Amino acid sequence: MDLTGWVPTGVAWCLVLLAGVLRLGGGRARPRGKALLPVDVGMLRGGSRGAAQTALAELYLVGAVEAGFRQTVRGVVDRLPPHGSSAVARAQYAVLYRQMHPRRLRDYERVGDALAQTARELERAGLLVSAKRRWAVRALLLPVFAAAPVQAASGGRAAVWLWLALLADVAAVALWVRPRRTSRGAALLARLRLDHAGTRRATEQGDPGALLLSVALFGAPALRAQLPRFTEESGLLTRPPRVPMERSGRGGWHETSGGCGGCGG
Repeated sequence: MDLTGWVPTGVAWCLVLLAGVLRLGGGRARPRGKALLPVDVGMLRGGSRGAAQTALAELYLVGAVEAGFRQTVRGVVDRLPPHGSSAVARAQYAVLYRQMHPRRLRDYERVGDALAQTARELERAGLLVSAKRRWAVRALLLPVFAAAPVQAASGGRAAVWLWLALLADVAAVALWVRPRRTSRGAALLARLRLDHAGTRRATEQGDPGALLLSVALFGAPALRAQLPRFTEESGLLTRPPRVPMERSGRGGWHETSGGCGGCGG
């Protein structure tokens, strides 16, 4: 076997292994001192989108929001979120001064700040990878993608080094696109899904708390199966329209294409 072509492949695998340790470790964990809220679980499962969807379901289940016209949501002015509601739910309710698509809510600074704070708490608990660590991992992985081209250009006679370089590329891609969960966070999510599998049978009338936890744990399948009408009418799982919508006449409304910072708070 020709050993002269091992250098780029060997370096690539060293970088992949180092990136894997950084990516899966998550750093030193600090005790949270409080139980996870459904919004925290939603963040652990699906990032900011998962947390925002869970918070909107939380608002709907307490009657603070309802589906609007053409896949939008609107706040119910006389049904404030009750004491103990998550910070993300309260932030979303505060900016719902008109009907809008659910994903537009994340354009607002107030909602973004609440989501970022939720993520930081999970990072400190060692359940999510911090932004700094994630960028460090990607900086390590970037050179790995050059391993196979360099190996092919070197003209080594042993094809095994090229195949190993390609495998390093595959491992780098897997680490690059992996959710922000650390190994500790992934284990916790798997345990919660196993322990609360029965929540997938919860109903809006029977046990809204269990239904909310189901949305946090399982995401889109739970929304479609357990909150089908609200999910469909609010556009919770759809993309926002590219062109702002307008409707004239009495009771007219419009949806803009972006947020306005901290307004409405």
